[in-house]
Amino acid sequence: MTSGSLLSIETYLKEWENICSNFYVNNDELAGTIIGLVEFASHSDETITLNFSDIDQTVAGKKEDLEKLLNKIGFVNGIMLLPQEYNKYLEAKRKIRSEFHHKKATQLYEELDRLLNSKPAQYTPLHRRSELSTFINQYKNSVGAKSFIKGLLHIFKLQLNQPILASWTFLDDIFTQNGPDFMRASVNLLINVLSFTHTVQQADESGQDDNLRTWYMSSLLSDSEIKLLIGIFPKENTFNNVRATGTIELSSQQRPAEMISSEGNISKLCYLPFKILLFWWSLAKLCLNFCSGIIGFKKNKPSVSSELV
Repeated sequence: MTSGSLLSIETYLKEWENICSNFYVNNDELAGTIIGLVEFASHSDETITLNFSDIDQTVAGKKEDLEKLLNKIGFVNGIMLLPQEYNKYLEAKRKIRSEFHHKKATQLYEELDRLLNSKPAQYTPLHRRSELSTFINQYKNSVGAKSFIKGLLHIFKLQLNQPILASWTFLDDIFTQNGPDFMRASVNLLINVLSFTHTVQQADESGQDDNLRTWYMSSLLSDSEIKLLIGIFPKENTFNNVRATGTIELSSQQRPAEMISSEGNISKLCYLPFKILLFWWSLAKLCLNFCSGIIGFKKNKPSVSSELV
């Protein structure tokens, strides 16, 4: 094909689709440059002209390759041969981009499903603290991850001294919306490092696998260890303008008594005598009021009878 020969729009679009696919799938730099040139071309008097002034110098060094590819998609010397078909180029690019992102999202959710159903690993308390510290240091400045970190801090705080397990409910897209690296790190943290368990509360019926899932605090984490984990987090005022992810509350699942700190047990034992005393005081007061009522009734009875006579 000579540089000036005119081919069918179908031929040009086929080459254009190949370039778009090469960019999205392989992140090809030259393909990305060509897409940018076409998308931001100048329009004047039914003429579409490419602007080469803003292209990267490393790409500019591949001028022959660039011109060859441009010729294949219907651009010669920076001028579009079929300007009336320009919108078809944009439509083809949008379609390929949409298909690419849909495929990536599907792959991401498939990986998430594998991670969620993987067999948990066993971590020592020291290893847990090390892994949590690494996770927080890596993501504490990430806008998308701050809410997750704050939510994790809140569930730890809620669990202290409680005889039942704390729970944390949020959508699965909390993992995926911050990218694959965060997804892998956060799921690994919850399942493997912290030994959280989880159940699906509401399955996503749209086909996007965006389930509402409840996570439960590990029954293996004692109050003393939870306090050490809390100490790893930044000060909470760091998250003043951040809303914690999901809903955090106490569940109905019992927690092993040996996991509750002695401080919590002592405070409950100290409160028990007071509750017993309060119970007996209330009972005595009730009896006293009852007896007073009977005595008052007997005193008033003769006077009522005399009035009747």
